Amino acid sequence: MLPTELCNLIIDHLHDSKPSLLACSLVCRAWVPECRFHLFHKVRLDRDKADPFFRLFESPHATIASAHTCELDVAQNPITRNRNLDELFENLAFQGVLSRCPADVFEHVQKLSVTWVGWWTLSDAERLSIGHRFKNVTELVLWMVIFETDEELPALVASFPTLEVISLQTIRLRVKFLEENHSRAEHTLPANLHTISFIDVSNPCVMCSFIPCPSLRAFKCHYVNFSDFTLALANEFGRLLLSAGERLEDFEFIIQAEAELNDGVDFDAQFKLVDLARNPNLRRIKFSIEDNRYLIPFLRRLAESGPSTPILETLDIYHLSKYDLDWEKLDDILQHPYFHVLREIKTTVETYFNFLDVDGQEKPKKPGWYLKPNDGSRAHIEMGRNIAKFVEKLPKCQARGILRPAEAYHFGDLWD
Repeated sequence: MLPTELCNLIIDHLHDSKPSLLACSLVCRAWVPECRFHLFHKVRLDRDKADPFFRLFESPHATIASAHTCELDVAQNPITRNRNLDELFENLAFQGVLSRCPADVFEHVQKLSVTWVGWWTLSDAERLSIGHRFKNVTELVLWMVIFETDEELPALVASFPTLEVISLQTIRLRVKFLEENHSRAEHTLPANLHTISFIDVSNPCVMCSFIPCPSLRAFKCHYVNFSDFTLALANEFGRLLLSAGERLEDFEFIIQAEAELNDGVDFDAQFKLVDLARNPNLRRIKFSIEDNRYLIPFLRRLAESGPSTPILETLDIYHLSKYDLDWEKLDDILQHPYFHVLREIKTTVETYFNFLDVDGQEKPKKPGWYLKPNDGSRAHIEMGRNIAKFVEKLPKCQARGILRPAEAYHFGDLWD
């Protein structure tokens, strides 16, 4: 039997290779308890494979609780396989975690991810057990979870006392809201909740569940279509950020659709409801929106009504280099005192390349997946020109040394 010290040294070397750890366990019995933490650091359960995992606990010799699993991903397989849509939300894996696993198995989980669950499929006892089973969770990820009412989500969030980060993607409500005369339970958000991320969450009631959030430091939103960001949603959006006050430091907003797909949505009207001037300690703002009409009005409002001693350090505007706008006006706005401590204005400069630009490179495993052209190639030279053209549009910012254009190469022959 190998000495424990030697086992630990080998495990440290192989910790990120599960096949190697499993192979070594066949050689030395002492290996198994020592490497269990690495093998079960993250457990992923889905509907079709969860049952064998649950049967592990039926053995009187089960020791998996000692693995101290840190990440649990309860993932429903979205392929219907002749099932109807309602059956997809009957996530038997998550129900099994709550009803079949001993309470101590996942007590060390710090990140919990749950997908494709209809909240009505859980019993009251299962819902109440969530907070007790996952009392150490600091990060919660919910994707395609359907709640019955607007009360269930805040109740769930409040059940994690140590929660710091939450990510919600495609969250839906069966009932838009409860009647006004319905008595509502008051749920207080976890005191250390500092990061909220919304992806494709277009129901204002969902966002309202997080108001107020005085501990909020980072807020991120990602929508697919321009029309998803309605005035009603923007209003709750603004209220949430206002409740964060001086704590908010990081703001990120992304629209996935191309500018041509904007069917008349006036983002300036929406962003008038989002007053970042009320967040005096904001350090980073990021936008990834192809339609450029929002930018100058937004920055002008921020410059004119922002705090007298701002600390904004990073302005990240992903599509800035290809915008068609009044560059002189933008350059002047960015010299306002609100932007005086800016360290960087980030954007991407795109350039396409083809097979002629990768001559001599090793053929990639995936056809056409070349990462960048050769130094000195036509595309490489063109990238330099494109970057030079961009920085010339903002001479005052360039003189301050704060422009940070990043190269973004795209292999063009895939579409030729």
